[in-house]
Amino acid sequence: MNKFYSYLDDFSQITIIVPTEYRESDSLSFKVVGNDEEIELEIENVEVIGFEKKYTARFDGYILLNQMYYVFDDQGISSELFTGKIVRTELFDDIYYYEQSDLGSSYRRDRTKFKLWTPVAKYIKLELVDKSGTIEVHDMEYDNQGVWYLRLRGDYEGFKYRYISYVNGKEHKLTDPYGISSNANGEYSYVVDPGKIYKMQHQRPKFSGVPTDAILYEAHVRDFTISDSISTKSKGTYVGFMEEGAKTKQGNDAGIDYLEHLGITHVQLLPIFDFGGVDELNKEKLYNWGYNPEQYNVPEGWFSTDPDDPYARINELKQLIDTLHKKNLRVNMDVVFNHVYNIKSFPFEKIIPGYGYRFDETGHLTNSSGCESDLATERRMIRKFIIDSIMYWAKEFKIDGFRFDLMGLIDIKTMNTLRQKLDRFRKDIIVYGEGWRMKTEIGYEQAAHMYNKHLLFNIGHFNDKTRETIKGATFNMKHKGYALGSNAHVDDVKNIILGSSQNKFLFRYPSQSVNYVECHDNNTFYDKAVMALPNSSPEEIKRRQRLATSIVILSQGIPFIHAGQEFYRSKQGIENSYRAPDKINMINWDLLDENYDDTQYVKELFRIRKKYDLLRLTAPSKVRDYCSVQFNDNGTIIYTLKDATTELRVIFKNNDEREMIHFDEKFTLIFDGEKRSRRVLSKLELNEITTYILKRK
Repeated sequence: MNKFYSYLDDFSQITIIVPTEYRESDSLSFKVVGNDEEIELEIENVEVIGFEKKYTARFDGYILLNQMYYVFDDQGISSELFTGKIVRTELFDDIYYYEQSDLGSSYRRDRTKFKLWTPVAKYIKLELVDKSGTIEVHDMEYDNQGVWYLRLRGDYEGFKYRYISYVNGKEHKLTDPYGISSNANGEYSYVVDPGKIYKMQHQRPKFSGVPTDAILYEAHVRDFTISDSISTKSKGTYVGFMEEGAKTKQGNDAGIDYLEHLGITHVQLLPIFDFGGVDELNKEKLYNWGYNPEQYNVPEGWFSTDPDDPYARINELKQLIDTLHKKNLRVNMDVVFNHVYNIKSFPFEKIIPGYGYRFDETGHLTNSSGCESDLATERRMIRKFIIDSIMYWAKEFKIDGFRFDLMGLIDIKTMNTLRQKLDRFRKDIIVYGEGWRMKTEIGYEQAAHMYNKHLLFNIGHFNDKTRETIKGATFNMKHKGYALGSNAHVDDVKNIILGSSQNKFLFRYPSQSVNYVECHDNNTFYDKAVMALPNSSPEEIKRRQRLATSIVILSQGIPFIHAGQEFYRSKQGIENSYRAPDKINMINWDLLDENYDDTQYVKELFRIRKKYDLLRLTAPSKVRDYCSVQFNDNGTIIYTLKDATTELRVIFKNNDEREMIHFDEKFTLIFDGEKRSRRVLSKLELNEITTYILKRK
């Protein structure tokens, strides 16, 4: 134990903390010793903090961060010089920024290279475990710009490895933060042979790259096939998700075959990177959505048939994506770069303490994410880590889009730099996220929240105004939105239908608005409606949910559907099911059998949305010129879309009052509230909660 503690806080500043139990009188002098050099310290300030004295000292010299230094007091007592706030200085970021993208392990049959970035470690060792379990340890060499390097001759394919670091007086064992494979529950990283990794057979499905052309469908890998109501064999896994020929009990297509013909364009998968909160070797023990990052570039082993196989989780996920591509479905990945699962076990603090996370002015970790580990995305090597990870998934796994969890905690520069890098790779990869405006150490003006939309071109945001206005308040179960019968906020409803891009409502472009009334978070629409409308029949609740889903699909912007929403998914009233058991989270495919006609209703709306450009406008000026929304006295909406060749009339009715709507011209009714139609008419009688679509040339 040190008698006192010393920290390198800047390139010419050291802070020394001396407990009064060691000495009450002032230390008259201090010096730094290391690298065959003694450097005298000049004390600039002394401050008493409780039972400690804090000395702020300046020095004239250069300290090599990867070498051991000690601070001696005037009695000859020493303490190891720890790395302090220096890692959060701009100069540190500039000096030690490493541009290459070759960190991690790199395999060839005759040699394997290992690279790890940590400017402040005093030594790094590599622990290797061969296939028989024999352990060997190798010293790594410090290269430059904070990179430690080791080249081993021979064939190390399939070997497990981890690093041993020495930082701030302690030795740590850690997995490779840049690793791409691991054993079960992330104890070791693996050396893998690229030649044994599945080669994807199918091209990405064609997509314009225009976000408003996308129809997003959110699904969790385990939820999708874990239920006995679907005939998959490998339940709750990547393999189960890609199984073709799966059926419901009544013989309807289920699983991936059902998705193939639904009409969506993108399947958004909840986290598929390696996450905590589950046991990969005892899969029934725990459940989790997956917003607990542990290994950003390693596929989650909980979804794999063999979590201990270095290739299984990689190959099975790649095959799943490949199969979805074969089915003409693009794949989006839910990513979490605002926090990590456990700051103590995650590698960042074990290789470069104080760098990877945000701290407040008092030196305490901030907790904007609620996870006590807010990632400092604004630091150059964290920004690079994020962008390199995204590019790895985009290139290696052919991921077609990225959904950012709590994107409002990520800095604007990181998101825009990422967007530019993706555009250089492929312009058809979409990016969107939770743009909530949350208090954060970088300040509102630097954060990628939805109210900074003018600084985040071509990046979408979840539109919670749509959810709250159409469905009703998330945390007030009695509150009713438009689809539940309320006409309290008609102006908001109008703006939402117009893509939230008019009248300075929320966004500059419809493509920035991801419209939804239901997602993995909070109550499903059906559960919310049951609580808000306790005296309503199940049939009325279903009609109201069909109306809400119709508004999401037909409004300007990007429609987003939660898996099972189209057949009234329920989580039995559980509002936050992130670690609830399978019986709460699983998709009950029996509901598809019970509500098959309603899924065809949704399928037809998807077809209509894709057919008519008027429903997918990109420029706010065109929305202004081509679209208008009117309300009748009883709350019925007439949404008119008209260009030089086509006029559409969409009618949303949220009540059962009888009314007659007259048209100045004859229209063809192309959707009659249930299915495709071809009736020609000049008036329309309405008497129930429904959606109609009419057209004339």
